[in-house]
Amino acid sequence: MSLQPDQTEESYLGILLSSVKSPGFWSIVSGGGGIAALVIGGAINLAFDSLSSLSLVVLLVGAILIFLAIVLSPRAIAIFLVGRRGRYGTNVAIMTIAFFVILLVVNFLVYQNPTRIDTTATRIFTLSPQTIRILDEMSSPVVANAFFVETATADVSKQQAEDLLNEFQRRSDNFSYRFIDPELNRTQALKYDVRTYPTIVFEDVNSGKLQGIVRFTEQEFVTGILVASDVEQKKVRVLIGHGESSQTDMADTGLDLAIEGMQRDNYRVLPLNLKQDGKIPEDTALLVIAGPDKDIDDSEFDAIAKYVVSGGRILALFDPGVPEGFNVILATYGLAIGSEPIADAVSNVGGEMLTPMLQKANGQLFNKATSGIGITDEISVSFFPEVGAINALVHKDDLPAHIKFTEIGITTPASWLETDSDSPGYSNEEIPGPFVVAGVLETQGLISEAPSLVSSRKAAKMVIFSDSDFATNKYFHSSDNSDLFLNSVNWLADDYELISIRPKLVPYRELVVNSRERDFIKWSSWVLPPALAIILGIFVWWRRR
Repeated sequence: MSLQPDQTEESYLGILLSSVKSPGFWSIVSGGGGIAALVIGGAINLAFDSLSSLSLVVLLVGAILIFLAIVLSPRAIAIFLVGRRGRYGTNVAIMTIAFFVILLVVNFLVYQNPTRIDTTATRIFTLSPQTIRILDEMSSPVVANAFFVETATADVSKQQAEDLLNEFQRRSDNFSYRFIDPELNRTQALKYDVRTYPTIVFEDVNSGKLQGIVRFTEQEFVTGILVASDVEQKKVRVLIGHGESSQTDMADTGLDLAIEGMQRDNYRVLPLNLKQDGKIPEDTALLVIAGPDKDIDDSEFDAIAKYVVSGGRILALFDPGVPEGFNVILATYGLAIGSEPIADAVSNVGGEMLTPMLQKANGQLFNKATSGIGITDEISVSFFPEVGAINALVHKDDLPAHIKFTEIGITTPASWLETDSDSPGYSNEEIPGPFVVAGVLETQGLISEAPSLVSSRKAAKMVIFSDSDFATNKYFHSSDNSDLFLNSVNWLADDYELISIRPKLVPYRELVVNSRERDFIKWSSWVLPPALAIILGIFVWWRRR
């Protein structure tokens, strides 16, 4: 019994030596290595375009090894193929080939009938409804000429632009794109007057009109298409010159995010200085007045009054204590903004009573079923820092037939007009709520005019908020503030189909790696796993034989 281990070791050694000396052994090793080389070469060719020459070399080595296996021992190969192991191997090969054929067929069918599902919570990879509408209504073919310099390293901006261009092309048969290297194709760069790059030039095929952009966002692409196609964008003008919130390079008190939101909804947003222009242009779809703290002069008052009488649209965001001239404009229609801020003990933000919160669950927001106006239909929560009250100077029942004011947002009954902002707290001297903080005014004339004299006029519309802070950069993306503001713009511009809850913007996040780390990720994910599986398979097969 004591000699059995030595005998066993000698028998294993003898088998190994005899196998090594056998042409059949080397035939099988060569055949296995050839098959492995074919698999690895194919994987490299599919995974790395830059390594196509290396993949061809590996495939050639695999073919040579398989040929060598046949030459070394054709009898062993034939026995292997017709034997039990050969039949098993043939079955595995047939099933593997069938699997890849099915995979290719499914991939072809999916490519021919593309259906994509965006599973992200905020739908950041889905075109907005506004963009889809523009693409669906395109009547003239547009080509996007993307001028990017080919580089050895990955260009993140190019990939972002290509992904977005591909989404546009998938959506519309009238949209296509191509990439041009301006350094290799100077003729095309000069033709489209491209002097700096990267640049994308949108070209209307029929008219030849061009529009170039250097910011690669969905809104910029839509603007490029509209301008190139001569599709007129509705113009939204933002009043300036009286301390209003406007573009401020992203200061907390600025209106930058709101302006970007209107641009994403495909409006052309322009500043308006009445002292300089003297009047509100006729092509103004609506005028935004956001938080003025300086009064208007008589000529500016007349310009705004004339615009309203002619059926204009105004989005008025007035803070408590708004300058008198703006309040007089409201007063001609029976309204005024109070001077005291509202405190709310029940519905507020983080215990800050001077920041009332309007919640649908509390019945503070009136939807279309209640008010006939759909601005707040999809709004759940919105808040207004230091908001005032919209006061009615004339009882609702005493308003003339040509004036209609509809409440769309109120505070709770536990609110009051605070006289001491430094130490808010209810006292018997203060006026209790609820108060109107958002409403819609529809009018064909002044409150002093007879209905018979104004019945033929086009009705003017104003959406009035007694706070401007909720639309500023600091609070715009908080709760549903952005949607409340933009829905008001859509309603005033008669774009009722745009009233919705928009996807929340999220910061762009990317994995930053160097070239060595990128190559490691590629090799470790595409080549190493299948190669390791093949090696383990060969090892197991060898042990079992």
